Amino acid sequence: MIFLISFLILLLTVFVYILLDFTGPARIPLKQVTVLGMSCSRARDLMVQEYDNKGNLWATRGMILYKLPKGANEFERIARVPTGFSYLWLNNFSIFRRFTVKPECIEVTISEDGNICAFAAGYMLYGDSNNRKLNFSMKLPHYGLGVGRGMLSNSLLKINDKQVFFSEYFRNEERTRVHVYSSNDFGKTWEIAYEFKPGVIRHIHALHKDPHTGNTWICTGDNDYECMIGQSDNNYHTIEFIGVGSQVWRTCHLVFTEDSIYWGTDTGSEDISGIYRLDKKDRRLTKLLKVDGAVFFGTRLEKGTILLSTDREGFPNEKDDRIRLYVITGNEQITELEFGTWKHKKTGFRFNFAKLRFQRNQGSDFLAISVLNQKEVPDGDLILISEDELNRIAPNNE
Repeated sequence: MIFLISFLILLLTVFVYILLDFTGPARIPLKQVTVLGMSCSRARDLMVQEYDNKGNLWATRGMILYKLPKGANEFERIARVPTGFSYLWLNNFSIFRRFTVKPECIEVTISEDGNICAFAAGYMLYGDSNNRKLNFSMKLPHYGLGVGRGMLSNSLLKINDKQVFFSEYFRNEERTRVHVYSSNDFGKTWEIAYEFKPGVIRHIHALHKDPHTGNTWICTGDNDYECMIGQSDNNYHTIEFIGVGSQVWRTCHLVFTEDSIYWGTDTGSEDISGIYRLDKKDRRLTKLLKVDGAVFFGTRLEKGTILLSTDREGFPNEKDDRIRLYVITGNEQITELEFGTWKHKKTGFRFNFAKLRFQRNQGSDFLAISVLNQKEVPDGDLILISEDELNRIAPNNE
């Protein structure tokens, strides 16, 4: 009898835990911590997405969307993103995300009036600000096991409260057509904005909008002839390619200033890998720093500080297992900070890249990082670092 009662209590405890984990906490608080000698805030199990136009920070926990109101100290649960009838429904549970080492389940952007455009489980979804219920609007043609992840974080681009774009990222070993899609109703309906013909590129790494000119930009890869950076003044109906044909132009992000464009290369080439600056006027390209590995994310903060981060994925130019954060100050001095150590790196089911995932846009006063697959920090924890604190630890800042 005692054994039966103990078993029932255990069963009830497990059921309650699973239910609470599925529901997600109503609020996730920020806690003060110290990282790399900096005073920071930290929240558990959140994938950073972006800051909206009001300064609120959006993030996701599995399939749940959270918002940190500007100036607040805790995230609020907003909505659940559906997956459809798929094994990816299991991403609702933290134990599954930890086991698979894949906490990046959703990409989402928010309009100024609170409408939602999201990507999850191979579908595009939309929801309005009134009921927060998300609906399927499009199934991606290239997504799934053996096919690819559909899109990267910087493949989703909000232009305004109506226009949003996304681009295809999949394995594409056969080099088929690759598309940029556009929506004029913030994700309810979609159409092709631009098409790369078969054999031109492998996939698209990023879409961006230059906040200083309003032009949209695109980054592609992966082989030399497939690596391109281009701009458009008509929302991708036509594209002017600025750089083509070298690993120099292979990147997953762009960072814009009034006069220049910065990026780090997504390449395994030891000679080429680095941080680059392109002058907007004369299009002169300058290599600022040679780096160890690929640079995956980049952003610029409110006062002009530029941040870039390397990942670990097994490229031949990786000298160790450490992820690095680069701080570029106003006088273009670069400070390198060592972050965590690659954890699950053995080829197999649990293999995944080690990354510092940044917010999708630029111009905020905090750097928001989700730490991925590193030994020192639980997978998916979100860290907020103020721009002033980042500049304080940059010894070359004067």
